[in-house]
Amino acid sequence: MQDRRRAARYGVQIQGLIRGEDGVERAVAISNLSVEGCRLNVPGRHLAAGTMLTIGVGPVGLLHAHVAWRVGAVHGVSFDQPLHPAVLDHIRLFLSTEPAVIEERRSA
Repeated sequence: MQDRRRAARYGVQIQGLIRGEDGVERAVAISNLSVEGCRLNVPGRHLAAGTMLTIGVGPVGLLHAHVAWRVGAVHGVSFDQPLHPAVLDHIRLFLSTEPAVIEERRSA
């Protein structure tokens, strides 16, 4: 199976918040971050593909996204607008509990 991802991914460990279409705020664990999206672990929730989300990541502000896929409580999320590279760097180097210095996967 070929990896269709276009952007470099970083293994981050960040606590964040999401607000879904129902307006309820939930705590999430954010990982596998790129300029195009991230992986979310949403304990106890199974969000359908296409669900619109607002993601709060520390002082970065709110990111608008939608669920691209789900396996159990793990969700792949695509940002509506790509992150600016400086914002990606700030998140992965300063907001992650373990700074993500090296790419998890090479971009295509």
